[in-house]
Amino acid sequence: MTEESGSLAQSAYRKLEEAIVTLQLKPGEAITEMQLTKELGVGRTPVREAIQRLSWEGLVTVRPRLGIVVAEINPGDFARVMEARHALEVLLAGSSARLASKAERQALHACARQMRVAAADHDVAGFLRLDKQFDEIVAKAACNPFAAKAVSPLQTLSRRYWFRYLGESDLNAAAWAHLELMQAIEAGDEKSAIQKAEELMQYLRRQAAALVANVELT
Repeated sequence: MTEESGSLAQSAYRKLEEAIVTLQLKPGEAITEMQLTKELGVGRTPVREAIQRLSWEGLVTVRPRLGIVVAEINPGDFARVMEARHALEVLLAGSSARLASKAERQALHACARQMRVAAADHDVAGFLRLDKQFDEIVAKAACNPFAAKAVSPLQTLSRRYWFRYLGESDLNAAAWAHLELMQAIEAGDEKSAIQKAEELMQYLRRQAAALVANVELT
């Protein structure tokens, strides 16, 4: 893969991931490579690479001769996703607080500043975009590619559930919890980063459990 094709594939992935997470591409919707190449303005190879990654993350299903189908959303799966995600996030938070470079801490500071603005502006899509940026900074800073690769699809699925069921009503609380974690990592306070990651995961797990309970009652 050339650097240019890799960049195009990454760009295609980011655009499609955001469209799926924010339900611009709806659960159960069928799409085609031809449709995506036209909409994204890139060739088939970058689109195929993006689709392969989205398939691995559980956001689409590729059906030979039938096309690409956006994954359905099952509220009960949110709790299962968070259960699997929990320990990995705590591990990455502690490691990144300890190991992050100066440049990574500066990037985290800038991300936190922009996240505050997004929350103040009630910009849910912007918040989710910055949340993904935060996850990518931490993934690199933690120097554990195995944990980072394992947690990445769980983070993406979590964003999708959060957008679908919580969104703007939970924006300020979610943003504040993320900001506290980001500040601890930026400061290099490993103990605090672990604690804040634990608190954030517990918070999201309570939200997921409440969602399941509400669905069962209706």
